[in-house]
Amino acid sequence: MGRPEKPLAPDAGPATAFALELRRLRVAAGSPSYRELARRALFSASVLSDAAAGHRLPTLQVALAFAEACGGDRAVWERRWRAAAGRAGDGPGPAVKPAQQAPEPRLRAAAVRALLPVPAQLPMEPRPLAGRARELGEARALTAAGTGPVPPLVIHGPTGVGKSALALRLAHELAADLPDGQLYVSLGAAADGRKDAPGIAGGMLRSLGIAPELIPDDPAQRIGLYRSVLYERRLLVVLDGTLQERQVRDLLVATPHSRIVVTARSRLLGLDGVRRLALPVLGRDESMDLLAGIVGAERLAGAPRAGLLLAEACGDLPLALTLAGRRLAARPEAFLAEAVAELLAADGLSGRLRVGDESLTERYEDAYRRLTPWARLLLHRFAATGAAPAVDGVIRTPSTALAHAPEPPQAPQEPVETVEDVLEAVVDSGLLERTDVPGQYGLPPLVRQFALARAAATADGPEPARHRPRSDRPAPGAAHPFPAMTQETPA
Repeated sequence: MGRPEKPLAPDAGPATAFALELRRLRVAAGSPSYRELARRALFSASVLSDAAAGHRLPTLQVALAFAEACGGDRAVWERRWRAAAGRAGDGPGPAVKPAQQAPEPRLRAAAVRALLPVPAQLPMEPRPLAGRARELGEARALTAAGTGPVPPLVIHGPTGVGKSALALRLAHELAADLPDGQLYVSLGAAADGRKDAPGIAGGMLRSLGIAPELIPDDPAQRIGLYRSVLYERRLLVVLDGTLQERQVRDLLVATPHSRIVVTARSRLLGLDGVRRLALPVLGRDESMDLLAGIVGAERLAGAPRAGLLLAEACGDLPLALTLAGRRLAARPEAFLAEAVAELLAADGLSGRLRVGDESLTERYEDAYRRLTPWARLLLHRFAATGAAPAVDGVIRTPSTALAHAPEPPQAPQEPVETVEDVLEAVVDSGLLERTDVPGQYGLPPLVRQFALARAAATADGPEPARHRPRSDRPAPGAAHPFPAMTQETPA
């Protein structure tokens, strides 16, 4: 049985009236102790006791946890809470300050956790989202509620293509229907892969106001608690810049109420049960819209050819266009055509696409460092084929990128990779793209500039046999089995 509580006057105000309703619900559930309720609600006993004390209106998160722990209907209690808080619900209610606005000095330290705001960790959208109407519509459809649990969504694509921007736009839309909070975790280059799933889960549980003593020390149990919370509440989780499947595998769960959005350069093919959305570069009209939003529509309208030349040189890559546009916007006194000509005349446009601490080259460097030596060699050789004659803006060559590399000693007992394996690894790094033609790959113009610069700065040497891709060279006169590669070049 629960401990005796101080009687409440039924006409003392909306917060007290709401507390009386919570107490009646607890009695109807058999008067469990607050310690027992704490195990069910995942809030400390003192937090739940304070919610029923009538001093102030508890947060929605605490109120719903209290009600569900006593067998109450979540939707009904959310309406009651909103009515008590004077918000839209069953009808207008008296204005009352929610618990998070109460003065902290009056509260016990354990109760302060209940006053923490519902987590709203989504960062500001990094740049204007030009176009993407089709992709955003697909993302909405892939995360829409259905007849059963909704799987996590993985948004993947090349470096700088705007995966985070699309994910954040989608997340801000989804947040309106997920009132229990929005959780955001960056797993990219800054994290350097050191964040593990149990650690991330523990941080998210604490952000949700769950008392530290209720978070298990055992990693498996902590993950289990995280999944249970996700299944019971209406939460949004964004895992941005995922590098490897093992970072997020244990954090993914299909739930009927919560939503999980993951971004990655790689397709994360090692993950089962997820939905995937491939994000391509912008269309040319979308590129012009993006530039207009940065340099100004009137200024771009006065020099449309300059904008088209810049979009072509940037390969319609959103990050490249954004950085170039900011450089141009910083010189409003210059004629746009002249400023673009100066930018394109410089050797290595990719190296000049830096604004403040944002750099396209650093993004490429991060992806490049994660490639195997043979993948780097293939990228260098692939970039060098740009000197071949172009047909309709595309260079078509057999995949002989490794044909001139020295043959290492044979070691049949060692596992080897096929050229296709290496190509797929470069695709998943975000530095290589598939074309619409099966078996052909495209190298964006800015990646080509970067790869040529890296090839000039490093010496290509033989690698150990276990890392060398299997060439499967055919007999003289036979057709080459490697997939064809294409090199996209700016006009």
